[in-house]
Amino acid sequence: MSKTLGAPNQNVITFLFDTKKMFINGEWVPSVSGKIYESLNPATGEVIAKIYEGDKEDVDLAVRAARAAYIGTWSATSPADRSKLLHKLADLLESHSEDFAYLETLDGGNSINLTRHGFVPGAVAHLRYYAGWATKLTGQTIPLTSGGNFHAYTQREPLGVCGQITPWNYPLLGTVWKLAAPLAAGNTVILKPSQQTSLTTLLLGELIQEAGFPNGVVNIVTGSGRSIGEAITSHPGIDKIGFTGSTEVGKGIMKKSADTLKKITLELGGKSPNIIFADADLDKAIQGAFMGMFTNQGQICVAGTRLYVEKQVFKQVTDRLVEMAQKMKVGNPLDPTTQMGPLISKEHLQTVKKYIEIARQEGATVLTGGNILQDDNLAGGNYLEPTILTDLEEYCTAVKEEIFGPVLCVMPFEHIEEVIERANLTEYGLAAGVWTQSLTTAHKVINALEAGTVWVNTYLKSDNGLPFGGFKQSGIGAEMGYQGIEAYTKTKSVLINLN
Repeated sequence: MSKTLGAPNQNVITFLFDTKKMFINGEWVPSVSGKIYESLNPATGEVIAKIYEGDKEDVDLAVRAARAAYIGTWSATSPADRSKLLHKLADLLESHSEDFAYLETLDGGNSINLTRHGFVPGAVAHLRYYAGWATKLTGQTIPLTSGGNFHAYTQREPLGVCGQITPWNYPLLGTVWKLAAPLAAGNTVILKPSQQTSLTTLLLGELIQEAGFPNGVVNIVTGSGRSIGEAITSHPGIDKIGFTGSTEVGKGIMKKSADTLKKITLELGGKSPNIIFADADLDKAIQGAFMGMFTNQGQICVAGTRLYVEKQVFKQVTDRLVEMAQKMKVGNPLDPTTQMGPLISKEHLQTVKKYIEIARQEGATVLTGGNILQDDNLAGGNYLEPTILTDLEEYCTAVKEEIFGPVLCVMPFEHIEEVIERANLTEYGLAAGVWTQSLTTAHKVINALEAGTVWVNTYLKSDNGLPFGGFKQSGIGAEMGYQGIEAYTKTKSVLINLN
């Protein structure tokens, strides 16, 4: 870690010293095969940790542990005690917040301000939110339409063992989103973090152990998505799959899960439209559109990558966006003044760069950016300039496909009906944004947009109580809110003859 900026975090350095093991049945164990992979710092290209690489044999061990815990200790744990354990985990995470922020930045390239003030506090709040739900899952008393002297009711019960596969762009938050609701509902969990960003999940495993969760309730298996993900989705001992990632992988998971009829929640890709009308508060709209695109290097599924601007203010908006992009500080994510860090990997950097080159070939104009940064301070890292494209048609590759990087497509429009049609001209339906001071315009667009979340005069705002999920090929089911925990339960109907 010789190129990292600022004072090193001694707790994190100590954590990284040994080869990281998997967490199965309450113990830290090497993989059955003994294979090891390396975790790289995307800011420098250096190896920061070595991690045991699991396979289907390790998944099977984790499933056995999770099933035994579900049948045994966890099913006998009261909702109140489940709530206490989740609260304790939240308290421990909060007390170690700086360690997690530093490690997340080191491993994933997210800016330290984002991890310190966004990701870690968000994970703490999410744990506490679902800790409250553990004691509030209720059924209903049902009056029978057929009459008779019967007492009928429903009750919510956990599904069993859940295989949870998390993304690389939000390592800690993604893990907590896949952990809190199923645990609160009474399920046991097998976590499969991304091979590229496994470290904060493993560090959270230490806190899970410290909090006193029974053995086998939470298990962590590290390794490639191809081998472990396939083992999880096809394992007959797993009842539910929760996955966040690409639409292509999500389709594969859906197919494999069908053989054992697993329940699934899929949060998949996006190509979100963000619409600025001429009557909007342009200062707020431009700032919101900029942050809605370039936060976390554009590596966000809901990023407002397609920006539609009403023709009257198109030049004013694009000029301001270009000015902001050119002033944006790209650099080491551990520097608190950095606004945009590196992309996750060399491979992803080249993929994003290729999209920019294809856009040029298809007639797009690069208003700013488009270049890989390679000066002395950034050597070895995966840095790309914030990029703004225009002169694009709806059929252009950069407009149709999810780039998952700092590339904004800006396009003018003239009429509300036109922009609604263009905004919906995508296979995705994850999120959308609308900027206007007209309630009539806002509601007309809200009702017409095919998206699971629509922001009006804001962007990227989320809340644990608000369900989050996608339409069309952006997913199945929802996380957050009551719907997020309901997805990890099943309904049992009870009918008692009182005669």
